[in-house]
Amino acid sequence: MPDRWVNPHGWGPPPPGSGPPSQDPPPPQPSSRRRPPGPPEGWPPPPHPPGWGSPPPRRPPPSDPWWRRWYVILAAALALLGVVALAALLLLAVALSDGYDASNTASRSTAPPTTSYSLPTVATTLPTTSTAPPTTTPTVKVPNLVGMNLVRAKPILADRGLRGTIRYRSTARYPAGMVISQSHRTGARVVPDSRITVVVAKAPPPPPTTAPPTSAPRNCDPSYPDVCLNPNAEDYDCAGGSGNGPLYVEGPISVSPPDPFGLDADGDGVGCERD
Repeated sequence: MPDRWVNPHGWGPPPPGSGPPSQDPPPPQPSSRRRPPGPPEGWPPPPHPPGWGSPPPRRPPPSDPWWRRWYVILAAALALLGVVALAALLLLAVALSDGYDASNTASRSTAPPTTSYSLPTVATTLPTTSTAPPTTTPTVKVPNLVGMNLVRAKPILADRGLRGTIRYRSTARYPAGMVISQSHRTGARVVPDSRITVVVAKAPPPPPTTAPPTSAPRNCDPSYPDVCLNPNAEDYDCAGGSGNGPLYVEGPISVSPPDPFGLDADGDGVGCERD
């Protein structure tokens, strides 16, 4: 028996006093083989000494090398299968190509027997239909005539193959002879010989002149130019005189012969003189 016991877990020698009692020592047994280290048979395991702490952790088992891992083996197997499949496809394509070339060569080298005979010819005249291609009608653009004088607008319409219709409108806003509107908008496409109506300004008529009211001709005696005395009256006398009227005249007035009412008594050409 060895003189020092070693714990198989690496804890070291047991503490003192933990062995079996000295009065019953086990008899030595001769043996040709060496006993494994540890406590003798029948001895209890040594208690955990206080203060020694927990046993050291076990080392992880050694991992396998990378080339022995399962996913590496699986990837290698798949790659090998892909290479084998690709080689098989290539061989199949080459074989099909060689077979196709051989069949074409055999068909070209062996010509089928031909029988020559002439067929009766039948002359058939097919009706021909002449379809004229669609023609596009030429068009021209409508020019801008607004604001232009009529003398200038007429040749512009004639150059483009258009005809013009003129309408006049009396207005004082535009000068006479100016185009103020047109029937087609500027830039519109129309066929040649189309009619374009233009409205041309003209001067408004002069305002009507108002003649002064004419009075009725006066029925006056020409012998008395300063006043109008009715020649058909019964009599005129000077106002404030001795005459009895019935009509009176304020004087003095000019009197010319023949003085039918006798207003100029002294014949000096002035009647109804005041004294």
